[in-house]
Amino acid sequence: MGRDIVIGMAGHIDHGKTTVIKYLTGVDTDTLPEEKKRGMTIDIGFSKILLDSGKSASIVDVPGHEKFIKNMSAGVSGVDYLLLVIACDDGIMPQTVEHFQIANIFGVKRGMILLTKRDMVSSERYEEVRSQCIDFFSDSFLAGCPILPISNRDLESYRELKKRIEIELEKIDLEGRDRYFRMDVDRVFTAKGFGCVVTGTIKSGVVRINDTLNIYPQNKEIRVKGIESHNEKREYLRAGNRCALNIGGVESEEVKRGDIIAKSLIVTENIEGKITLLKEASRVKNNQRVRLNIGTEESIGRVQIYGQSSIEPGNSGFVRVNLERGIGVNFQDRGVLRNYSPITTLGGIEILFFNSEKISRRDERYLEFLNLLSKEGLKYQVEELVKKGFSQEKISTFLGEKISLEGLLEEKRVYEFDKKIVHRDEFKRILAGVTEFLEKFHRENLLEKGVLRSEIKERFLREFTLKEYISFLNDIEVQERIELRDEYLALKDFKIRLNKDEKLMKEEIFSYYKNQKFNLFPYSYYLEQTKNRDLFEKVHRYMKNEGFIVYLDEDKFILNGFLKESIKLIERYFEENVTIAVKDMRVLLNSDRDSAILILRELDRLKITKNLDGVRVLNNRR
Repeated sequence: MGRDIVIGMAGHIDHGKTTVIKYLTGVDTDTLPEEKKRGMTIDIGFSKILLDSGKSASIVDVPGHEKFIKNMSAGVSGVDYLLLVIACDDGIMPQTVEHFQIANIFGVKRGMILLTKRDMVSSERYEEVRSQCIDFFSDSFLAGCPILPISNRDLESYRELKKRIEIELEKIDLEGRDRYFRMDVDRVFTAKGFGCVVTGTIKSGVVRINDTLNIYPQNKEIRVKGIESHNEKREYLRAGNRCALNIGGVESEEVKRGDIIAKSLIVTENIEGKITLLKEASRVKNNQRVRLNIGTEESIGRVQIYGQSSIEPGNSGFVRVNLERGIGVNFQDRGVLRNYSPITTLGGIEILFFNSEKISRRDERYLEFLNLLSKEGLKYQVEELVKKGFSQEKISTFLGEKISLEGLLEEKRVYEFDKKIVHRDEFKRILAGVTEFLEKFHRENLLEKGVLRSEIKERFLREFTLKEYISFLNDIEVQERIELRDEYLALKDFKIRLNKDEKLMKEEIFSYYKNQKFNLFPYSYYLEQTKNRDLFEKVHRYMKNEGFIVYLDEDKFILNGFLKESIKLIERYFEENVTIAVKDMRVLLNSDRDSAILILRELDRLKITKNLDGVRVLNNRR
C-alpha cells in the first residue's frame, strides 16, 4: 500500500484557501476559536479529499498571515503538490510570493494556481491577473502549470478543480525509498482515559500499533497504543497521512509542538548545510543570529559561513548553524532560514551533516566534503559518511533509512570487518602502514619471526575490537602480504636466513643444551660461556621463537626435543604407575631436583600431568 499524496494549500491572507478546501472536502480547516474569530488560518489545517476514482489525498491548509509564517513552514514541509491560491481582486501579494518561495525551498516540484473570487472581477481583470501569474512564475516549478478560475457562485468550478487535481496527482512519482518512520508533532493533548495524544503528518515510513519509537530531541522511548487518521481508527498508517498517535511511556507535559516522533534521529546542536538566499532577502553575514524552521520546530542559532564572510541575496553557500539547543535531524532535511530580528525570511537550508568538532571556515577539504554531500547520489553520499568513520547503523540513522552497503562492498570501495565499516582509502592506509612497519622490522631484525600480533593492533588498529581485528587479518588482500605465524605477524615473503656466523652460533647453543639434557643451567650461565654475547642473544632469541628451545622458568631453557622425550618417558612410566613424585622424576630423567620440578611444571601446563597435593597423575582430559 503506497502512501497518500500531500497537497498543500497556500496563499495570501483572505484569498480563500480555507473556503476552497471546504468545498472540496466538506471540512472547515479553521478549527481554532481564534481562527474563527479572526477569519484567517493561524495554525495548520488538515483534511482529506476523496477523488472520483476512489483514491484519496491529504490536504493541508497553511496560514496566510505573515505573523504566522513559521506555521506555514511547518505545513509546507512534506508537501508533494502545491495549490497556490491568488484572489483575482488583489493579484499576487507579498505573502503569495513568500509562500511560493517557501514551497520552493522545501523542494515542491509540481503545483497549480487557483484564481479565486473570479465572480468579483471583470474579464479584463481576470486576464490581467492570469498574465501576471504566467510571467511571474515562468522560471519556476509552476511554469506552464494549470491556472483555474474559482468562484463561490459557480460550483462547477470546484468540480472542475477536483477533476484536474486527480489528473495532476497521477503525474506525481513518489519516492520509492523505504524510509524510517518520522512525524513532526504539531499538537499535543491529553485524552481522558487514553493519556497522551500527539498529532502530525507522517513525513516518512509506516507506524503500527505496539511500535516502539522515540521522542526527539529528548530521545525518550515511547510505545504506540493507538492510531487514528481523520477520526478513523487504524492498525497502521503510512507516510503522507494525517495521524494522531496515542502514546505510552510519556506524559503530555513532556511533549511539545516541534518535537519529533521517529524510529531514530541524530540529535545535535551543530548542523552543517547549504543555504540558498531569496533574491529579495538581505545578505547573511558570518556569525549572524537566525531563526531556523524545520518541520514544526523553530530553533535559534548563529551562522558560521564556510569559505566567505557573507552570502549575497540569490546566492548559495555552505554554513554551520550553531544552535542554542539540540534538535533532531536527518540528512537532507529542509528548513526555512529567517533573520532573528526583524523577522524576515532569508531563504532555505538543506541539512548535509552535523559536527561538534571545530572546523576552520577556510578548510577547503571540508568544503569539498559538503559539496559532495549536496550533489552526489545516495551511494556516494554513503561512501563519504564511511570516510568520516560512520558505522552502517549511524549512516542509516542519519539518512533516515536502512542502508545497504552491498554495492560498495562488491566494488571494494568499502570493507567490512565483522561489524566495522572501513573506507578503501583508510584500509589501504592501514595496510600500507603495517607493511612498511614490518619491512623495517625485518630489515633490522633478520632472525626475528615477526612482530607480536597484539603490538600491531595497538599501533595501527587500536579502534578495532578483537573480532574486527581478526576479520581484518583474514581479509584476502591482507593475507596476500602478511601472514600470522603463531602469535607473530610477518611479511608473507619473509624468511629467516642465517649467515655463516649465525649458523655457527646456532650449533654452539645446540651443544650447550644438548650437553645439559635434563640438568638445566640458567641462560646467564651460557651467556658467560660464549665469546660473542650480542650474537648469542640474537641467535638464542631466534631459536626460542622458532621453537628449537623452550623456556621453562627461572631463566632456564630446554631443547624442544628433550622436552618431547620427557613426555614419552613419563607416559611410559604411567603405564605401570598411578602417580609420580619429584624424587621419581629425578630418577626417571637422571636430573637434579630443581630441574625435575621445572620440567614437571611444564608438563602440567601442557596438560600432560596434573598436580595433586605434590604428586602428579596422568591428565586424562588431554
